[in-house]
Amino acid sequence: MIIVVGFGMMGNYGYGMMGYGGMFIGLMFLIIIIVLGYFLIKSLIEHNKTQGVVGKSALDHAKDRYAKGEITKEELE
Repeated sequence: MIIVVGFGMMGNYGYGMMGYGGMFIGLMFLIIIIVLGYFLIKSLIEHNKTQGVVGKSALDHAKDRYAKGEITKEELE
């Protein structure tokens, strides 16, 4: 009779086959994903802020030019 005493699939490390290095790599990967998500959300918010700004209409520009005397009342109408 042969009795085999083993440590199972995890070996003698306690953190699987990768040991502590795999835990470090996983943590770094998680941090990178969080940082990239932060910058993506930040850039989308900034992009929406610039899209939300409404400029002057053509009529407003024409009124400004009329007020400065660059165009006549007939041209404004």
